[in-house]
Amino acid sequence: MNFINWNNPPEDPVGLSMRDLQKMYRIVFRMLQECKRMKGATEGVLSKAVRGEREAKKSARILKKEVTMISKKAAAAQSLRETSGWSAAAIGAVTLLWAGFAEYGYPGPAWLFEHEFFYGAVCWVATSVFAWAAKGFYSAH
Repeated sequence: MNFINWNNPPEDPVGLSMRDLQKMYRIVFRMLQECKRMKGATEGVLSKAVRGEREAKKSARILKKEVTMISKKAAAAQSLRETSGWSAAAIGAVTLLWAGFAEYGYPGPAWLFEHEFFYGAVCWVATSVFAWAAKGFYSAH
């Protein structure tokens, strides 16, 4: 009688008895059942992992949008503070200049410097000059 390795069945069943074939079949069938069980468990774990990955990606997208939104709001608030400071400096400079003119005299005709239209135009020019200076200042950093 030939020695049969039950854990490693032969490829060709020629020469095996019916009884040996039945034993081999039972062994192979149990191995098939075990493979199916392992496949089911693997697919279950894999589906949970895929679900978790999808949830993580969705959460990351939402958080990225929130961070972007917060960053944009913070940048807008910072920009507002910076521009309002430069604008206030421009109007403050014009106001001080006009106070000096009122105290020490105007460098031109008084009626021109006392007119609101001319004062508004000077404020606009000063704000534009300060905005140009601010742009140069912030683009240098």
